Amino acid sequence: MQGKHWLFLSFLILSLSPVHGGFDADLASGAFVRFSAPEFLTFDELVQVSKNPDPVGPLYEKLLKLLSTPIMSNEAYHRGVRPQVKKDPRLGRLMRVATWNIEKSMEIKGAIVAFTDADGYRGLVDPGQASPSSKKYGDALRQQTLLAQSDVIVLQEMDVGVKRSGYVDAARELAQALDLNYAYGVEYLEIDPAYLGIEEIKLDEQTADEEAMAYYRVDPKRYKGLFGSAVLSRYPIKSAEVFILRNQGYDWYWGEKERITFFETSRRFGAETIFKSAMHREMKVGGRIFMRVDLHVPGLPEETLTVINIHLEIKCLPKAREAQMQEILEYLKNIRHPVVMAGDFNSAPGDLSPTSAVREATRTVTNPTTWLTIGVREFAPQSLLVNVTRGLSNVTKNFQNPTARHIPVIAPNKTAGLFKMIEAFRFADGYGFDFRGDRTRSVEREAGLLSNSNQRDRIGYKTTFQLKRTIAEVIGKYRLDWIFVKSFLKDPSDRSGPYRFAPHFGETLEEMNTLLQQAISDHHPNVVDLPFEEPNLED
Repeated sequence: MQGKHWLFLSFLILSLSPVHGGFDADLASGAFVRFSAPEFLTFDELVQVSKNPDPVGPLYEKLLKLLSTPIMSNEAYHRGVRPQVKKDPRLGRLMRVATWNIEKSMEIKGAIVAFTDADGYRGLVDPGQASPSSKKYGDALRQQTLLAQSDVIVLQEMDVGVKRSGYVDAARELAQALDLNYAYGVEYLEIDPAYLGIEEIKLDEQTADEEAMAYYRVDPKRYKGLFGSAVLSRYPIKSAEVFILRNQGYDWYWGEKERITFFETSRRFGAETIFKSAMHREMKVGGRIFMRVDLHVPGLPEETLTVINIHLEIKCLPKAREAQMQEILEYLKNIRHPVVMAGDFNSAPGDLSPTSAVREATRTVTNPTTWLTIGVREFAPQSLLVNVTRGLSNVTKNFQNPTARHIPVIAPNKTAGLFKMIEAFRFADGYGFDFRGDRTRSVEREAGLLSNSNQRDRIGYKTTFQLKRTIAEVIGKYRLDWIFVKSFLKDPSDRSGPYRFAPHFGETLEEMNTLLQQAISDHHPNVVDLPFEEPNLED
């Protein structure tokens, strides 16, 4: 990676020291940190970083502190807000956790309505897609209620001071609307010259009107350029940490700055034409992170719940995401209390980084499955039928199921390794993440691997991401977002084990997002319920 981005090494050093905001002292006096935050870069400093991603001197120090220090707010707690533990007739006292990639916060006002205002939400529903008497409409309202009752909300792609989202401070505005505590970690600074409005844009006479010019006009006083992740909580926050990953998978500065090839231009044209998915340059400085936020939750071991907010790289192959996950799991190993690991795992089979004919040809030639196909075609009778049958069978096996079995060469599924790694992982105390799927503990009684925590469909899983245009309502949809829970279970699949603080009724809230006049995000929210005591449910 060009220049190695001084940032990565510095993060490895700084991330060893968690930002507690003086929690130990505050806990003794029965309080939690009210508010702490690093200093943001000025607009002129962002312009400097746009021109040189490896600054030195005071700017280096300021940038490093911004990218390694989370914002932490317990202002809701200090206003007297306390969690009201909800009860369910099936589960008893429970906590509800939600995760949602909010797509660059561009529809954050709609998200605030969805979280806070049932009547206002009804006004967002598109009557052309769902009449008030329809089942879909009822499903959307029910899902909105589930989301609004979340106790812990794990969010990705949260902007602070970026023009595309109206310069909002997305995490703070949502937290204030919900009266929640929150922590926010910066993942990247949006320093693309086009975003900063410093790039010379050539417009022809027909497009050079006021509206077109305004698109490239930026307010330097409001522009902060932060893109990151957040955790919102009804429970007070003990501590928050931001960790830069050693394994990045893609360089969002130099990788985006390189001139794109004709092959890549054609790919982007095809994506926009077929799926209405616009792909464009996005130069950033920073790196993929994961956040750790420790919440004070009475009744749990050590009165603590650790929330791990995940946003893995999308512009890389699955193997690079496995390296990122391995790194995260190594860090988690010694946590001895309950853990919820949730977010956008980008568990897709492809690679969205800019490509070229040479790269694609190299990957094709070095892929063993390519040579199996050629061998069958050359030496086996009726080879076309054999190859087509094998190909269709593998597509069916993997369809909407990133966890499907990986059979090297013959029937590969390169996303499966990520899930096998998580399933095999054990904390130092012997517990693991809960992979169970019971009919009585899963939405719509769809049993199967992980169905207690992540909603399954009749085929694979209910998808959490979709492009603006899909083909036959299935192509262009993926399961990218996941929730994993460390429960009191030595064997992640042992149905005879305890279900206290284990995942129940994990659901993907697709209808509440897609039936709107304007979808809030290209991702759908996901929720799961965690009972504080052993629930009285029978299979």
